Amino acid sequence: MNRIQLRFGQTVGLKELIATLVVSGVLLIVGTVVFAKVKDSMGSDLTGTANTTVNNVEDTAYDAFQLATVALIVLAAAVIIGILIRAFGA
Repeated sequence: MNRIQLRFGQTVGLKELIATLVVSGVLLIVGTVVFAKVKDSMGSDLTGTANTTVNNVEDTAYDAFQLATVALIVLAAAVIIGILIRAFGA
């Protein structure tokens, strides 16, 4: 593989990484806001079991949003490691 093809592959990888991180970050923000608005619209006049269920769903959803941000960091690290491996010919 010549140097031009190698640099082109690195550029495409970085562009895709940046686009993926930006779009995923915006989707996480929008998803969190939408979920918070839906939860607020449920009201506070629920029975004990319903209130417990809503709280469990809320906790699980917010945990999932936090794990999704970690997944974005792992994705970025994987792409960067892949670019480095291609750059040094390993």
